[in-house]
Amino acid sequence: MALWSYAGDALWILALSIMVAASRAAAKHVPPQTRLRMLGLGVSRNIILWGLPVAGFLASLWLLYAARTRPVTTDQAIILFGIRAIAASSLAMLHLRWIGAALDAVNKDGPPRP
Repeated sequence: MALWSYAGDALWILALSIMVAASRAAAKHVPPQTRLRMLGLGVSRNIILWGLPVAGFLASLWLLYAARTRPVTTDQAIILFGIRAIAASSLAMLHLRWIGAALDAVNKDGPPRP
């Protein structure tokens, strides 16, 4: 059962490393004082670039705690692994979509004015 927990950890590490690498790369292309559009509002670039990776890290810690502290059967361990795998990949894809949309807006129209 520990194998499923370790596999879930590995997927979260992979997803978080993808999110951080994408944020670092995007931070080089967006000026520091730029406000980007998110849900129709002008939001600081730091919130868009680093908000979801931080939230994903906190979610991964909560799921890690849940996976390690409860005695589970093999079936429950597989289900928990599935939940962790779907959550990690979904957050990584959402983050990449947000960054892609933000960079497209900056490259197309220039950064939105505050």
